[in-house]
Amino acid sequence: GASLFQLDYEQFFSAEDVKGVIERAPASTLAYEVMQDGELQTFEIATTRYPTFLYPLSRSLWVTSTWAFALVAFLHVLALLIVVPLARRSPRARRSSLLIGAALLWVGGNLLRILIVSALGPPVLHSEALARGFEVLTVLSLGGWILFPVLLLRYVLFDTRFLRTATQGWRLPIYLPPILLGLAVAVATVRGSLGPIPPDYLLAPILFYVCCYVAAATMLILFTPAHEEREEESFPTSRWSRIGSLVVFVLAIAGALFVYGALPLLTNASDARAGAFIVVLQLFSVAPVVLVSLATLRYGRFDAVLTRALAYTTALGLIFFAFVGGLWVLEAFNPEGRVTNPVVLGLWVVLLLIVVERLARPIQRLTAEWFTTDRRRARQQLNRFGDRIRTILDSERLAHESILAIGEALDVRSAVLFLCSDPGTPQERWVHATYRPEPPFFTRAELSRIWSRLQDEGTVWARNPELNETALPDADATMLRSFGIALVVPVTSGSGDPVGVLVLGRKARRRAVYNLEDVEMLRALCGQLALATERLGLIEREKALVRESAEAQLAALRAQINPHFLFNALNTIAALIQEKPAEAEATVQQLAGLFRYVLQTGSRTFVPLGEELRLVRQYLAIEQARFGAALHVEEAWADGLEDVKVPAFTIQTLVENAVKHGIERKRGGGTVRLEGQRCEDGSIEVVVSDTGVGIPALFGEQNGTAPAASTETPDFFGIGLRNVADRLAQLYGRSDLLTMTSDAERGTVVALTLPDETAVHRSD
Repeated sequence: GASLFQLDYEQFFSAEDVKGVIERAPASTLAYEVMQDGELQTFEIATTRYPTFLYPLSRSLWVTSTWAFALVAFLHVLALLIVVPLARRSPRARRSSLLIGAALLWVGGNLLRILIVSALGPPVLHSEALARGFEVLTVLSLGGWILFPVLLLRYVLFDTRFLRTATQGWRLPIYLPPILLGLAVAVATVRGSLGPIPPDYLLAPILFYVCCYVAAATMLILFTPAHEEREEESFPTSRWSRIGSLVVFVLAIAGALFVYGALPLLTNASDARAGAFIVVLQLFSVAPVVLVSLATLRYGRFDAVLTRALAYTTALGLIFFAFVGGLWVLEAFNPEGRVTNPVVLGLWVVLLLIVVERLARPIQRLTAEWFTTDRRRARQQLNRFGDRIRTILDSERLAHESILAIGEALDVRSAVLFLCSDPGTPQERWVHATYRPEPPFFTRAELSRIWSRLQDEGTVWARNPELNETALPDADATMLRSFGIALVVPVTSGSGDPVGVLVLGRKARRRAVYNLEDVEMLRALCGQLALATERLGLIEREKALVRESAEAQLAALRAQINPHFLFNALNTIAALIQEKPAEAEATVQQLAGLFRYVLQTGSRTFVPLGEELRLVRQYLAIEQARFGAALHVEEAWADGLEDVKVPAFTIQTLVENAVKHGIERKRGGGTVRLEGQRCEDGSIEVVVSDTGVGIPALFGEQNGTAPAASTETPDFFGIGLRNVADRLAQLYGRSDLLTMTSDAERGTVVALTLPDETAVHRSD
């Protein structure tokens, strides 16, 4: 009900003039003379300048501004978490980090100022130190607001070669306005005014500058041709970017018109409505920061950061409402109303910390399930394949199944995987597999050009610099691009030496790209492939040792046959020369054929059954010449067994033992019978029996059967039978293939089971 008479002993006839005097005289004491109830009264009132560019024009605007700035600051923090890991490799990522950081400086600084004022009120009412700190925070946040528009324009100009070349001479004029505005803000904020101009009067030029620069940047995005070659192999601007740029461009033009009263809709608006529009302009002016940085953000750990952020935001949101609700419940039961007991508040906070610790991980897991993306599905598929790798025991199968799993999980257009066992050694062996091969085909010839560099560095090469870690020569990088290759991941062993390389083309879906999560998944899988390759190399070396051992035993067996048998055969021939020269000549021919076979067999581990039987018959012919009528031979072979592969000298050794240890020791001689048949399971059973004296060591055993195991070879086995038993165990991995039955009346029966040919790794 009072009316102003004089202010500082001056009369005013306009409320706007009074408002101007108060705004130009902050932090001072003014004398108000007011007329009330017919009496003139004087009041001396101390004025306090409100923090710069904050708008307590209405409670709803203040609360809305707080939550809006908090949300935008949160999004900028997420963007920084995604883009910063890329900055050390890519200039564009560094520009994005700087741009997002400048916008976060403004948004986060403004949010912090709002929170301080909300909690404490104007800082100048508390202490000089707090006021000075608040001024520094104001300068920093305003500096970020002035900085990010020029960085935004610079980013757009540098991202397109055409624009970067066309604006070569315009660099200095672009930087001049933000430099002048930054100096003006710093001086006005720290000193309280810039000459007669208070800091708040700088709002109009700053807002106009921001709107103009944002409009210029978004206009360049809109009018840049989609086919224009963009720096660092970036993809053309997406449709979303163009629509978003159009919205921001229109809003920026509207803001520039509003600043100087050229926008009719807001010319006569209330202070609260105008303040709301200014807040909206401030928040939307940072929208292009994420808009133009999206091409960089998609190369980072986007899904991982987003899922974790959603989980923790949900958990913290629940804690916030639990805290507020809990205090409301405590106050409802408190007679005094407010809860001020520090013990009660402390216990409540501890309880909430326990709850958030329990809730964070389940919420993160549920969030990951609810927001399952293509990359998360790919990670699950590759993890399942990684668990299956250890069951693959063949290098070629490992390569084919690996490239199939990778290609399907990541939806790539084409891919090729090279794996090498024992690289750099005489035993070096390469295998490769392809997925949807497309011309031009990437082969070992092209790999050899970059293999030495990959061996030296052992790091990832990527078409996009945000992911690239290997500094290939320009010619090699150009060669990879010409083949349509987007990613090269070395398969590196635990010692750091590459044992292969994974080469991936672009993704099949248009505009889909690889990001850091893909690279980390592929690195982990390639690590498993390296271990599997080393393991298979060890298995191959073990098999080679087994083959060498078997060949050494075979050589020992030959060495045993040659002198022993030659001695007996020559004695027989010498005895026949005088009495039966024709038989002596035939025996010499049989002996020559036998040794010719031994020489021709060479190092072969397996021979056809027909060749083995020819050797056996030559041997028996010589022994029949020696024993005469005392040795009888019978044979019974099923049809179709001549081409079956059998271990060399196996049957000959069994026949030799039957003659030497069975028939030769029995008075009156006996019969050696050979028979063979194919079993139902595809195996071949060969039986060598004799009617000799038998094996006394077997007479007392149950069923008279002695398995020939490589680890438990019976003591009565001689050198020949030991070699046969060990070779069978090494070649087939079984110890039950050679069985023997014997008694003094019926002689000895030796049964040899030869598994199906696919059950053994054949060396010939």
